[in-house]
Order: sequence, then structure tokens, then C-alpha cells
Amino acid sequence: MNTFKLHITTPERDFFNGEVESVVLTSTDGELGVLAGHMPTVVALNASPIKIKIGGEWREAALSGGFAEIEGNRVYVLADTAEWPEEIEVNRAMEAKLRAEERIRARHSEAEYMRSVGALQRALTRLTVSERVNN
Repeated sequence: MNTFKLHITTPERDFFNGEVESVVLTSTDGELGVLAGHMPTVVALNASPIKIKIGGEWREAALSGGFAEIEGNRVYVLADTAEWPEEIEVNRAMEAKLRAEERIRARHSEAEYMRSVGALQRALTRLTVSERVNN
């Protein structure tokens, strides 16, 4: 089985560093599946789940955006934040979702609207990842 090195880091910590079989990322252009030997590329990442296949099993985490550098047998992800489902505080994520929705409805300025849309996407990502594990 072909594996490759995946390293996910955030400003606060090294989130993951190990050998994996596959990774599915969501870039600004859509979903991207990565296997060993993938063509070199750099992509901007949306706030979205990241799916990681290790030992035949899929594991999912929440990313709040960032960049990925893919280079043959190495993928390096620099994320704003990364959380495993068990690390997500669901009540806090739900409160963030409600605040973002309220700010979107208020739409004070274009800049505030764009920040609120980003906050909503991050909250929805966290809720989606936590719900998949808890159901």
C-alpha cells in the first residue's frame, strides 16, 4: 500500500504528523483527493472538513482555512485552526453560527458581511465534523 507523509500545523500546534494513505481537502476550487505520488501543487483551503485515511480507516477533522503544499510523497497543510471532532465544543460552535447568521442579516457593510460569511462557514464546518462522529 502506498503511503505518504502528511503534516498539518497551525499557529498553536502541530496537529498531525504521520504516514497516511489518502487525504481529501477542500480548496477554493473544490474538493481535492490526494494519493501518494500526486503532482506538485499549492492550493488555498476553505473552512471545511479534511478527511484522512490511515490504516484503511477514515478520520475527519475541521480546518478553518489555510494552504496545502502537495509534493509527491509529502503534503504539508498550514491551517488557521484544526480540530478533531472530540475537541470541538458543540455549544460554542452553535453560538458562533447564530452570531454569524445575525451579523449576515444585519449586513452593516460589505467587509462585515464577508467576515460574517467566513465565521458562519467555520462554525458550520465544526458542527458538521462533530455531528458525523456523534451520530
